[in-house]
Amino acid sequence: MTELRGDSNAGRGSRAIRPADKFTMKRVLSLLPSTTEIIYELHAQDALIGVTHECDFPREALNLPRLTSARIDPSMKSAEIDALVRQQLDESGSLYTLDMERLRGLGPDLVLTQQLCTVCAVGYATVHAAMRSLPDPPLVVNLEPKTLDDVLGTITYVGELLGVEEHAGERVAALRRRLAAIPPLPAPSRVLLLEWLIPPFSAGHWMADIVRAAGAEPVLADPGEYSRQLAWEAINAAAFDVVVVSCCGFDVERTLQDVEASEELRRLLHKRPELRLIVFDGNHFFSRPGPRLVETAELLHNALMGTPPEQVRASIERAYALHGRPD
Repeated sequence: MTELRGDSNAGRGSRAIRPADKFTMKRVLSLLPSTTEIIYELHAQDALIGVTHECDFPREALNLPRLTSARIDPSMKSAEIDALVRQQLDESGSLYTLDMERLRGLGPDLVLTQQLCTVCAVGYATVHAAMRSLPDPPLVVNLEPKTLDDVLGTITYVGELLGVEEHAGERVAALRRRLAAIPPLPAPSRVLLLEWLIPPFSAGHWMADIVRAAGAEPVLADPGEYSRQLAWEAINAAAFDVVVVSCCGFDVERTLQDVEASEELRRLLHKRPELRLIVFDGNHFFSRPGPRLVETAELLHNALMGTPPEQVRASIERAYALHGRPD
């Protein structure tokens, strides 16, 4: 769902926009990598005045002022990251900080943020309070898609806010055509998708939709809901053919370290040698609710077909690895 908050009191799902808004919002601050990608997809990047420290696609976004920083060091072991995330959220409610001094100098009139996941970005309450402290508070828009269809709706909505709704409609239609063009798999495939491995977390929100779009059936997933920690006992008892590991925020190489470190996963693969293992870049794919979720479904279909990653066109150099080993 998309929710408009801040200067507007529109309720959940509302698409209300004041007539002048979409023509005056020319200074946009994106506090999500996904909305940065959406704005570039809509060719509206001239409106961007700032992004987060995680906005790394397209590469041009790296040249924009970066307004956030993280309290988590990604080089830590995953179990340590998990423990620190839980501690930080319990103590402060946020894992990120805003550069308020730099923000005041930028003077945004629209801020795109979210409150879906405080692990993934600056929390909505933090953003809202920070923006209200500015001399001329901008409109703060909370984007909260929970399904793949919601994500496509978010692209349309951002287009409306930026006054490029016609182009947004064309882009969404093109993305839907790409989804519809993904061919069926030659044989049924049941996929256990893990968005974190140590400890294992289920595929939440739009991730089950991606698995289905790729032609497979998701197992132990939570469609449209928050992901949850899974017990290895439940994983071992479930029926599936493929394990896909796509750790949120990690590239393939970093995720492979967790694959090697997970004794439980190694035992599972030893007991069930017929299982296939696919490791995805979870920084660029699956976790970002933007236009590249369609590419994610296409890439997953190719991976399920056994296509080596070097034979597949992708937006980054190494999108996935087959069998959990370097290619």
